[in-house]
Amino acid sequence: MTGSAHSPPATIHTTLLRPFRLAANLTIVALVVSLGFLAYTAWTSTQRLAPLERHINHLQALQKINLDIQELLIHHVATDSPPQPAEVRQIRAALKALLDQGSHLDPATPASLKRARDMLAVERTDLETGLLEALKTIRQALTQENALQRDVVAATRRAAEAETSVAAGAMLLIPVLAMMLLAAIRRRAFGSINRLASLLENVGNLNFTTAEPLPANDPLADVYARYNNMAARLREASHAAEAHASALEAQVKAASETLLRQQAELENGARLAAVGEFAARLAHELRNPISGISAALNNMEEELPEGDERERVHLIAEEMMRVTGLLNRMLEQGRAHLETPVTVNPRQLVQDIVRLFRYQLPARIEIATEVADDTCQLPRDTLRQVLINLLRNSSQAIGDAPGRIDIRMQREGRHSVLTVRDDGPGYPEVLLDHGIRPFHTTKADGSGLGMSIIQRLVRSAGGEIHLKRGDGGGAVTVVTLPCGD
Repeated sequence: MTGSAHSPPATIHTTLLRPFRLAANLTIVALVVSLGFLAYTAWTSTQRLAPLERHINHLQALQKINLDIQELLIHHVATDSPPQPAEVRQIRAALKALLDQGSHLDPATPASLKRARDMLAVERTDLETGLLEALKTIRQALTQENALQRDVVAATRRAAEAETSVAAGAMLLIPVLAMMLLAAIRRRAFGSINRLASLLENVGNLNFTTAEPLPANDPLADVYARYNNMAARLREASHAAEAHASALEAQVKAASETLLRQQAELENGARLAAVGEFAARLAHELRNPISGISAALNNMEEELPEGDERERVHLIAEEMMRVTGLLNRMLEQGRAHLETPVTVNPRQLVQDIVRLFRYQLPARIEIATEVADDTCQLPRDTLRQVLINLLRNSSQAIGDAPGRIDIRMQREGRHSVLTVRDDGPGYPEVLLDHGIRPFHTTKADGSGLGMSIIQRLVRSAGGEIHLKRGDGGGAVTVVTLPCGD
């Protein structure tokens, strides 16, 4: 379990480091090859110098024998005495040692040295002549050896120069080749990494495309295989998330439509309440004159004598009393039921209403909000119904043209001020001049109760509503509500 869990990261780590390890190994190999070539060059130079050193010693020994013979001849010429056998034997011994040592370059040198040694046989009676002949033979051998020595030194110098040139070329060529190979490896490795970076950037942009077919020897082939598996899983998860989001959006839309239908039902109820309020006002206006008529009928009934006329007046008075009772009941039913204020966060409330209303608002109409993030005591349901009605009026006023609705709600002292502004045609002059009146409308299909309902709701909460035109046109509605702590 543990090994398999750590295997993929270890494999990816190894894959990513493979180009760099190859580059490091290549650099080490290039250095080892360069150093090995230098070591080989030094070794071959040493091997060439050893025979030269031995041959120089050979020439020095041969030169010494030559000088010894010359000194011996000069000494005996100066003293006018023949060479002594012991002196000649020393020279013969030196020639024998030189013959045993070898280290000559000319193949004829051993024969020359042997002849010179034979010429110095002590049995000869003319040792001085033998010394001269031996000196001549040794000088010839020495001259030949010197000439060959110069040739060998020149050849060694040429070989050394050639090796130096080759070494210098190798020291330049090997690093250049290594750098070129490193560049190729880097281009290949980083090109693959750049492709992977581009694919990962696509993942950040929610584009889960798979990697294109790559050569089998690509350094990140294993990584690309894992990436393709990951991209496939992400695509599946993205499709599932999109399907889930679509389902949620459908559910939210259905819930929003349900809420809006309920709001429409509430609005219908508010219309009936407005009609009831109008009826209550009418009843209030009718009750006073009817009460006067009832009092007059009662007086007439008391003043009339018993008979048909008094009976008819009595029946009329009873009907007037029934009408008065009916009017009193209408006044009782027309009284508004006040909503209890609760703690409300205006920003959250406005944002919830905008999100709800957005589903039935065309995309061409933009809604902007500026609401303070605080709390106060407000009639939440009343405020929701007022704002939804104002948004509906603004969207209907804008119509089919692109437009904008601005909602602003700020606290001013102990009041909360809601301002709804749109860039529609604005309120008609008759509404601005005479105020909100039930059943008065400028719309062909209007009932004249929309603004009356809003006014009734605002007044039921103890607030005020003001209508005006915007500076640049459009309608501006200002609703002021008491805002308790």
